[in-house]
Amino acid sequence: MPKKVYGVHGLGIMGGSIALAIKTYLPDSKVIGFGRGKEKLMSAKRLGIIDEVSDNSPEMLASLDYFIIATPAQNVADVFAEYHNFLSDDVIIMDVASVKRIVIKEVNKINHRGLNFVGTHPMAGSEKSGMEFARADLFEKKIVAVIGEGREDILAAVRDFWKAMGAQIVLVSADFHDEIVASTSHSPHLISSALSRLLEKDGWSEVRFFGLYGKGILDTTRIAQGNPEMWADIILVNADNVERSLIDFSREIQSVIEMIRKNKREELIEYLRQAKEFRESL
Repeated sequence: MPKKVYGVHGLGIMGGSIALAIKTYLPDSKVIGFGRGKEKLMSAKRLGIIDEVSDNSPEMLASLDYFIIATPAQNVADVFAEYHNFLSDDVIIMDVASVKRIVIKEVNKINHRGLNFVGTHPMAGSEKSGMEFARADLFEKKIVAVIGEGREDILAAVRDFWKAMGAQIVLVSADFHDEIVASTSHSPHLISSALSRLLEKDGWSEVRFFGLYGKGILDTTRIAQGNPEMWADIILVNADNVERSLIDFSREIQSVIEMIRKNKREELIEYLRQAKEFRESL
């Protein structure tokens, strides 16, 4: 890919990793950091995460080939509104939020210039947060959902961008994306958190269950360590899909309870076998 100028707004673990990935895999490019915390941006420059700190001048904004908004879903439209009048007609704007319907809807309301905006969602991250945990290889062999709306040449450029980071691309609609991630990401986070709370309320939790637990419970509850404010916002923005997924999960648990209550050993074996085979297929 030819030399480009990239603006990244929001330098947490996701935005910081995007900036580092650009500098690693597209080394002739320039990365400019945007955000409201000047000190954080200066720190990112000292750490080599970005090349420059934005001065928000019209000249700098007009120089951007790509503008990547790495904020929570509910803040994307506000950032878009703040900058879109100063960006060039040819700029490609992307977000990386984990919920897409609200982002596409709110940006479309204010995109009076018809700028090229593409919603994306890298299926990558960590229970940790902050740019100090940013990694250039965060997107290697990871799936990135690209919302398939807009000009084909712009979608192709977005796909090429993520492929340069080592990612694999899936083209989906915003509705389909949000329904799927409710089941594969958002509800599992709540289920992991619920299990953590259940264990916390157990009478033996204060003595750490006398050490009678293994790696399985640590693996199952690992994602409950995620940032609570961030995850609360993600879940509430996708509330309808998350609710449906959790209702389905509660029915699944109820069916297991019935097998146990009625001592249906063969049914339970078959249930566990099918679960094992599905997990091994992922």
